[in-house]
Amino acid sequence: MTINLKKIISILLGLSIVLLAQLALPILFELKIGLRFWIVVLGVVMTLLVTNFQEPSKLARNAFVLILFVGSSIALIKPVQYGLDEESHLANAIGLSDSFFFKYSDERLEDYESVFLHDGIRNQKYYRGDDYWYSVEHKKSSIKGQPKAFDNPAFLPGSIGWNLGRLLSNKVYVSYYLGRIFHVLAFACLVYAAIKLSKVYQEMIYLMGTLPSTMYIVSNYHYDYLYYGASLLIIALLTNILSGKTIITKKIVLCYQGLTSLFIFSKFPLVLVGNLIAVLPNKYYDSKKTRYFSFCIFSLNFLFALLYSGIIPLFSSANPVTGSSPGLFYFVKHPLPIIRTMLSMPAVIVNNYMTHPLQYVSHQSDVLISITTLVVFSLVTIIVLQTSFRLSKKFIVWSILTLLAVTFLIIYAITGDPRVYSPGNILVGGVQGRYYYFMILMAPILFGHFIHQTFKPQKFSVQQSNLFLTFLQYCIVYLNIFTISIGLYTQI
Repeated sequence: MTINLKKIISILLGLSIVLLAQLALPILFELKIGLRFWIVVLGVVMTLLVTNFQEPSKLARNAFVLILFVGSSIALIKPVQYGLDEESHLANAIGLSDSFFFKYSDERLEDYESVFLHDGIRNQKYYRGDDYWYSVEHKKSSIKGQPKAFDNPAFLPGSIGWNLGRLLSNKVYVSYYLGRIFHVLAFACLVYAAIKLSKVYQEMIYLMGTLPSTMYIVSNYHYDYLYYGASLLIIALLTNILSGKTIITKKIVLCYQGLTSLFIFSKFPLVLVGNLIAVLPNKYYDSKKTRYFSFCIFSLNFLFALLYSGIIPLFSSANPVTGSSPGLFYFVKHPLPIIRTMLSMPAVIVNNYMTHPLQYVSHQSDVLISITTLVVFSLVTIIVLQTSFRLSKKFIVWSILTLLAVTFLIIYAITGDPRVYSPGNILVGGVQGRYYYFMILMAPILFGHFIHQTFKPQKFSVQQSNLFLTFLQYCIVYLNIFTISIGLYTQI
């Protein structure tokens, strides 16, 4: 690591963004030089100090550093429980650390109750402030009764961080923030592995792995770090196969299906993408036996998913992943709510990844929304124009049908939550753009095929490709700095 004039300028630019981000908000300018400010400054300086955007071979390392330092900064400055669904996911992480492997019929997680008292969103009436938060100590959970379901191993990073915090201190806040940081660390490792694995799709993997909206999700107690990470790894392996750089052997089948099995613990319907390699022509396989082997492993994987999710119940008291949904036959008779929700997919994707990367803010920044929309749309467009795989019509049709089936199942599963859907509603609420993460990763593969067939855009030379990679990284790192700076002043 060398510190030259260019690096000093990039650090000064990053710090200027942190200081002046308030100008992009409809609030009075006021310097707030506190602990949260210095955490952001440290994260920005370390990110820009350690990364090297000029060297293409450093892409995976740069992604890891960006996610680790900026993501950890977000985890530390974001108010307690200010993450989407963080309240339920925190309970799962604490439960995994206290009742490893099984959930029991009579559990009382005392530490969760302690955190809930400092939840400024869901417990406003009885909210207790910072004096309470930094003094409250760990209490032993009460675990009794019979096993009623499996604990979700997706929360293992948060559970490890929580237990490490217990070893270091008896204060709850130490465990809480370490749990968040371990989720960030786990995701950083998955993105690093995906970029290293990929031979032809690194730009898209880097982009989707380091988007500000992605960073803000994985810096919570949230199993989407695993959903996102598994998606990136699968798409890396799939594009290696589609490009002909990797032949499908039994080892590759086990690797691919093993990665799709991670969806069982994060986004169950996406287990279906395990069948995408089954329709590829024989030229992608080393033998016909391997194709049959692939189908058998996928079938076993799917069976395990049905068992784990509770659709095939192993526990008499278990609730399936679909909860209290009106049932499949109800939606056969009344399909329009799901159809309307599926048609809204582009809108919720744009909302999640472009116009509203931050959640639970006091003010929206039109400048952040405009810049994020412009940058993300431009980068994705360039990647689509540079992505070209020779795809069979059978694979294209099967991929589209599979993704539609996954979308239907995701929405159907949400109908089991009475907070977002009741029979008679014209739309299924609560469907967020992050649910379509894998679909976004597939978009350049499918759209790129049609664009290259129709318009034949010119491919980048090696030099141009390296230049775009540098441009991509600078865009994303400063977009993240701008976003975390806006969050610093609005998530209060």
